[in-house]
Amino acid sequence: MSALVHQLVVSLVDDLFGPICAKTMASILLNNQTTMAEIIDLTGFDKRTANQCLCVLIKHRFVRFEESGEKSRKVRYSVDLIQSLSLPFYPLFVNLVKQQHGDMAEVVLEELLHQGSSYKETLLDICLVRLQSSIKDKHTVNMESLNSVFEVLMSRGYVEKTREEDSAAGDGEPPTKKSRTSGGVMWRVNTHAFYTAMRDTKIVEFIKNRFDEGAGEVVGVILLLNNQIDGDMSQCSSSASYDQILHGLKNKCPNMVPFAKSYLDILTDSEMGIVKLVDEYGGGSFLVNFSNFYLEYAKHHICSIVRERFGPKSHRIFSIVMAKKMIEQKQVAELALIPYKDAKELLYTLYTENFLEIQELHRTPDFSPLRTFYLFNVPLEKLTLKLLSVCYKAICNLMAIRKDNLNENSRLVDKSLRADASTLAATQQGIAPDQLEDMLTSSEKQQLGSCMRIVKRLDLGEINILDSILALTHFGNNQSVR
Repeated sequence: MSALVHQLVVSLVDDLFGPICAKTMASILLNNQTTMAEIIDLTGFDKRTANQCLCVLIKHRFVRFEESGEKSRKVRYSVDLIQSLSLPFYPLFVNLVKQQHGDMAEVVLEELLHQGSSYKETLLDICLVRLQSSIKDKHTVNMESLNSVFEVLMSRGYVEKTREEDSAAGDGEPPTKKSRTSGGVMWRVNTHAFYTAMRDTKIVEFIKNRFDEGAGEVVGVILLLNNQIDGDMSQCSSSASYDQILHGLKNKCPNMVPFAKSYLDILTDSEMGIVKLVDEYGGGSFLVNFSNFYLEYAKHHICSIVRERFGPKSHRIFSIVMAKKMIEQKQVAELALIPYKDAKELLYTLYTENFLEIQELHRTPDFSPLRTFYLFNVPLEKLTLKLLSVCYKAICNLMAIRKDNLNENSRLVDKSLRADASTLAATQQGIAPDQLEDMLTSSEKQQLGSCMRIVKRLDLGEINILDSILALTHFGNNQSVR
């Protein structure tokens, strides 16, 4: 598992920063903590190149550093795996901000993710130039509107302050020689806030799929109240009283107010236990149990994987075993309404693929097979780790295929970019695009279109895998907390 995670982290850094930074990251991953001398020895880079790579990686929080020893005070570097594995989720963060706060917020977040950390004034200046160059009416974008967008991102917790020395910003020197200035405040993206927002979105979508739109809206109001009070990633949300939920529904969905009590009763009586009643006084107080949601969401994804890989009959058998927790082979065949022979074959297929385990219960001390119960069960924690490793491997494979595909068509991609740049420049000068000579032939356009379609399918596949990683990772983290 750790080898796959390290491979994925190196691939992500290679895709974003290039092979030099990837080689530096790989050298740090070889040990838990690495000194500058060890990095230079493993990579073969000179000290200046190693310093520049470390500054980039530290600025994006993929690498941490700390001083050790009272006399020598050596600086040791280590990789922040959690932050590094957040890199594939950056497009999801950008899309979330765009949906919630519009195009300007999208540009601000993109630039901040691109820079790792930055001063507010510098960041907004870059965003202003970028926005004014991409729209016709430049007067609609000004520094005041960008400031208000940044304030909104601050209020939502999507951006946070950081110490200047932690950002290792700008001059290419090693962090230990960074001047300890007390100037302006630097800002960076708060990935924790994005994971919280994505978690809440997934909870509402999950409830809507299991119940209906109204139930999802009620749960959304509880989560909205939780964000206003606390908004953390703990085991449960803050409790919301019945009156607070009604008030939230009046502002959000007034037509849902008469049915609020009925929906809350249905949700609290559900076996999933995602919504809990914690106090019956004054109509009751309700909260969302994140632990139970992670469990149900992980089960949902695992069952989907079983269905896609082994078929609907295996999915039916797997769901029955998961629901019953411990069950005999004969009982599975009866409950699944599948012939005994077929059920036996499907059960042992799932067993050989480590989706099921068998527990033996002996009725006599001689351990005779004839007097032993063989109970099937789902090893949920082991299966989660197994599927996570498969997901990480799949992400690595998709990235490698996309890279090879783009490298094979690099000439056409570069030519297309030059054509787009010349078209944009001509449009800014008032020349109609129809008057320009086409730089790409019809065959080149067809080949480039085929390449882009493949890349798009690979990107969609990566997004689907990220959804599974999100579900399985949260369930695994929740189990470790327990």
